[in-house]
Amino acid sequence: MSYIELHSRSAFSFLRGASLPEQLAARAAKLNYPAMALCDRDGVYGAPRFFAAGQEHGIRSIIGSELTMEDGSILPVLVESRRGYQNLCRLITKTQLRSEKGQSAVRWDELPEFAEGLVALTGDEDGPLRPHFNSRHSRADQLLHRLICTFGSANVFVEIQRHHIRGEERRLRQLIDLAEHMRLPLLATNGVLYAHPDRRQVLDVFTCMRHHTHLDAAGKLLTQNSERYLKDAATMAELFRDLPAAVQNTTRLAERLQFSLTDLGYEFPVYPVAPGETMDSCLRRQTYAGARERYGVITPKVQQQLEHELALITKLGFAGYFLIVADIVKFCRDNDILAQGRGRI
Repeated sequence: MSYIELHSRSAFSFLRGASLPEQLAARAAKLNYPAMALCDRDGVYGAPRFFAAGQEHGIRSIIGSELTMEDGSILPVLVESRRGYQNLCRLITKTQLRSEKGQSAVRWDELPEFAEGLVALTGDEDGPLRPHFNSRHSRADQLLHRLICTFGSANVFVEIQRHHIRGEERRLRQLIDLAEHMRLPLLATNGVLYAHPDRRQVLDVFTCMRHHTHLDAAGKLLTQNSERYLKDAATMAELFRDLPAAVQNTTRLAERLQFSLTDLGYEFPVYPVAPGETMDSCLRRQTYAGARERYGVITPKVQQQLEHELALITKLGFAGYFLIVADIVKFCRDNDILAQGRGRI
């Protein structure tokens, strides 16, 4: 039976993942994975390196993220389309801009605006269903109903994991019952935090750093075993031999998640210009104004070089980039902020 890991975190999930994206991709290649998903916490920071390493090793990289919700729960989402990637990036940017560093949180009522093109999982031990494990089904039903209304029933999967931890079978049974009751598919994952079992020690150190403690005092803050490594398909199939559909659903879902960073193209944001003006004409005007300020007199040699540079920028469609950078530098100068880059502005 084939299996694809759809919930892993890298070291770009700061102090929560213990392997670099390249290490995860290399391990996935050794396990003959055709694809794998990376879901770093509150960002897609590791996605470019994971994508590049995936290309090198023949692994199709699937992009996702773990979203910190306003109630403190963690909602993993996977990108299905270009629209989904745009929505994920916009949502993360919106929450980061309004929050202090490391304190961003997504409001439940703003999820629908950014749900198109995304697939939601119910998460692992920090997922939104955890507070309802010991309560009546009604509250968990309400949460799943909310996810279904937000993402659509075809885009919500009940995630299940087995790490040989006391009490997890009872919680697993509750998740299975919920999935059956709500008619949602199960999805097996290993909630990967590192590529190899021996990286668990690195994760323990990271956990101590995150909680400002040390190994002798960390206690139950540390993971109970070394099971959260990237496992092969046979191991996962044996682990869920009583729930084969949950393993099969990993490949079925992965087949849907065909978005790649190559689908983005290379497009700069549009820089706002005055009515009747284009970005190219605006850049030309600003360039000649800057040249007169710097040189006093624009000699034929200077003009020839300016025209050569402007023609190249127009050909490549980079006018917006230069206008944006110039705007940033002007703001920094006006506010006495040190700004430095390649070339002279």
